[in-house]
Amino acid sequence: MPFPFHPGLAGAQRRVFAYDDMIARDAWSDFDAELIRFEAVVTDNNIAGSDPTLQVRAPDGTNWTIELANHARNDQVGLTQAQALPGDPVQVHGRRIHHFGENRIKATRLTIGEREFLLFPEAS
Repeated sequence: MPFPFHPGLAGAQRRVFAYDDMIARDAWSDFDAELIRFEAVVTDNNIAGSDPTLQVRAPDGTNWTIELANHARNDQVGLTQAQALPGDPVQVHGRRIHHFGENRIKATRLTIGEREFLLFPEAS
């Protein structure tokens, strides 16, 4: 007995987001408008990775993920993997993410040791 064609999931494919919505998305929309500042110690760095980040630990023991600028901007301001080694003190200026329970900050400015890196001057 022949079976009629059933498209299944292939027949229901459609874009979830409109293309214009993806273009209009603001990179800062997930983060608070208010700038915060705190001091911490670098525990790990992923500056050379696909999404440049630093892992830091605040004095109260809280671990934070610090989102950095893209590779081109990091290179432009001189922020390389060798600049932030585990155990180095860091002062972070940035915007905290809106998501509850997530310890993530988008850095606008970092001070590692005595050296300052201005990642996003327009957002500082």
